[in-house]
Amino acid sequence: MRVLVGGEYSGVIRDSFLSRGHDAMSADFSDTIAKGPHYKGDWFDVIDDGWDLAIFHPTCTFMSNSSSKHLYNGMDKKGGLNVDRWVKMGEAAWGVWDLGERCNVPKVAIENPIMLRYAQILSGLDNRKVWDFQVVQPWWFATDPSGPDNVKKATCWWTKGLPKLNPTGLLSGEDARPDCHNSSPTKDPEVRRMLRSKTPKGMADAIAEQWG
Repeated sequence: MRVLVGGEYSGVIRDSFLSRGHDAMSADFSDTIAKGPHYKGDWFDVIDDGWDLAIFHPTCTFMSNSSSKHLYNGMDKKGGLNVDRWVKMGEAAWGVWDLGERCNVPKVAIENPIMLRYAQILSGLDNRKVWDFQVVQPWWFATDPSGPDNVKKATCWWTKGLPKLNPTGLLSGEDARPDCHNSSPTKDPEVRRMLRSKTPKGMADAIAEQWG
């Protein structure tokens, strides 16, 4: 298969497909940190290059449910609407809607954390006639209790033409660590955001195995 992984700088999913013999390329505005096929720039530049599967990671900053408090001044509904934040959320959600409209790849997956209901509606991802949906956890794909995959991080997948992911790990999740939520602040917030957005290796391998 020819696989495009949009919004991935780490190369984790890309490399999981490559290791299984697929023709895969990542695309991001940042350079890849893992040597391999990578397009630095807008994924729309390469979206029509004959892919069989496209996996996208839109920026979640303004759409995630965990950011709901920022929709209000002083992070309190009594403070009134934070109009700038609402606009940014709407713009981000429209970007996802635009992606869905313009992407003609046969098989598509869009990843994000648990999303604000407003963003789900504006993006069109709430349309179950078009998109299948599931929530997975990294520990679903973990085998080592002390390994890097045994963590909690609700990850949502909206898909077209793809089966739902099945767990491949051996763990129950009872001792899964909240590493993502407890990650320390960094001098540059973008560094922390990118570290938190990296796909765990076990999940990436399951994606390549089951969707490839």
